[in-house]
Amino acid sequence: MILLVDIGNTRVKWATQVDGRLSPQRAAGYAQWSAVDWQRELFDGPPVERVLAATVAGGDSRRALEVAARQAGTPHVDFVASTAVLAGVRNAYPDPGLLGVDRWVALIGAFHRAHGACCVVDVGTAATLDAVDASGQHLGGFIVPGPRLMVRSLHAGTSNLAAFTAASPAGGTHLFADNTRDAIERGCRVALAALVDRTCEELARRTHSAPRVYLHRWGGGRMLPYVLATYERVPDLVLRGLARIVDASLER
Repeated sequence: MILLVDIGNTRVKWATQVDGRLSPQRAAGYAQWSAVDWQRELFDGPPVERVLAATVAGGDSRRALEVAARQAGTPHVDFVASTAVLAGVRNAYPDPGLLGVDRWVALIGAFHRAHGACCVVDVGTAATLDAVDASGQHLGGFIVPGPRLMVRSLHAGTSNLAAFTAASPAGGTHLFADNTRDAIERGCRVALAALVDRTCEELARRTHSAPRVYLHRWGGGRMLPYVLATYERVPDLVLRGLARIVDASLER
């Protein structure tokens, strides 16, 4: 059994791969975890032969996973790095290591799910969009503030919008807002949704295709009603990418 682990800044997601089949994703916040907690939560099934992980977090969680693996009888954890080429996908960055490993592995998962051109959207504190063509060439992407960070930046960077927001009533139902709270919050969601649609249009123009759009995370879902492109939610896209990396290593 192979354990696949996606360590974010506050949450860890994991799944197992047995005979090429991926189990359902599990997830939890790990802020207060010790190595004992990592072992109890992630290594609670049959013996793990191999651990493959992608992490954007600091060294503490990485070391805790390594200790937990050793205690569970798995002597080594392999951590994926962003490289020039991996599992059939080619990195657009001149310095491949500067592409976040979560974006890189999600792209690999998306490309092999789409079997063609696709766009990956990840909306958290920051929002990232990445495009790949039908040959597996990563075309690059965008990083912008997520909706909540957009709102906070407007409140922090202006003299009276925060006060006007506090005095505004609960949100209405029309697209065009009639109060400050909705004008800011809905405007930020529409702006991000428009970026998703614009990215998809450009990818379709470049590839002469109808690219698939995958939403990895979606910031609570409030931007989704404003996205015009057809999309699919795939919350375990990084784990799917890790599974594909395992498959590629076995094919060599």
